[in-house]
Amino acid sequence: MNLHARIVDELGRLIVEGVLGDGQPLVPEELGRRFSASRTVVREALRVLESKGMVTARPRVGTWALPPEAWDAIDPDVIAWRVNGPDGRRHLHELLELRLTIEPQAARLAAHHRRPVELSAMAAAYALMADAVERQDTAAFHDADSEFHAALIRASGNALIAQLQVPVVAALRAHGEPLELVAHSRVLTLVLAKNADGAESASRRLLETVAQYRSPAP
Repeated sequence: MNLHARIVDELGRLIVEGVLGDGQPLVPEELGRRFSASRTVVREALRVLESKGMVTARPRVGTWALPPEAWDAIDPDVIAWRVNGPDGRRHLHELLELRLTIEPQAARLAAHHRRPVELSAMAAAYALMADAVERQDTAAFHDADSEFHAALIRASGNALIAQLQVPVVAALRAHGEPLELVAHSRVLTLVLAKNADGAESASRRLLETVAQYRSPAP
């Protein structure tokens, strides 16, 4: 991670944690000293955060952190910072609610549309998941699991639903799930069998398994 990316990551994390902001302006000179970086590098990092809705900068007013309601809720970095922040459990619960809303319907549509490229991607991802389970390679499993769910959402054939693969993958990468194959196999098998009702139900059961694995929201 280069200096620019590291500062973006650190600033984002500190804003989510409430360490920065909190009624005080974000002064590039002070941040530069804090991170041993030039004012130019800090300003570039702040511009990235501004694009994510986390800060606002105005002439003669300065740069200020914005409240969570203004943040880009589906930005992968914002999701990662929030999942690992003080309200991480609650945010994970919200992400699971989002997935329960979109993934079963995506599975239904995938079984109906049967898009060859995405179905092949699902099958390939499942094969990688099975191999990772056999080798007990958690990192490889999570990478393949992310691609499985992303391909499922793309296979819906709905461009709007497909865009929601971004927060789903971000959630999976920020907080991995158990090395579980049976429920994924059911989803894949039923989608390939053109069983829309079964695919929808299997996807919902898979996510309910995830919900049991995670601690309940506070």
